[in-house]
Amino acid sequence: MLIASDGQHLLARDGRPVILDWELAGMLDLASELGSTALSLAKGPGFDDIKPTIFRSVLDGYVAGGGALPPSGPSWFVFMIGGWLAFTRWNILRCLAGVEASTGPDLALSHESVRNGVRGLPDMFGRLPELEALLV
Repeated sequence: MLIASDGQHLLARDGRPVILDWELAGMLDLASELGSTALSLAKGPGFDDIKPTIFRSVLDGYVAGGGALPPSGPSWFVFMIGGWLAFTRWNILRCLAGVEASTGPDLALSHESVRNGVRGLPDMFGRLPELEALLV
């Protein structure tokens, strides 16, 4: 095993490389993981073009592989909401610093991202029933 400086591990299994990132190692909520994966594969850059057949095929594949789906509910989309909030928080911190950072977007774009992130939260929560309908 080789250990990279960023905490990733490179293993060889059956003569093939396998990369493991242990930064978030631990048990994850199954519904949130399935919802996040299915949604990532079924949507474009926004939430206006979700393909229900692709979303459902991820879940059907999980069941075909022997898995049992957890009960439907908004918890399926916790990772999506958490990602939105983390991105908004990151930009808020950049704005509070009030200086141009050496990496990432410029300060004006961070301000715009914060405005969009905060304004978009009610819409995101309002879409939860629509997203939950994908689970049926």
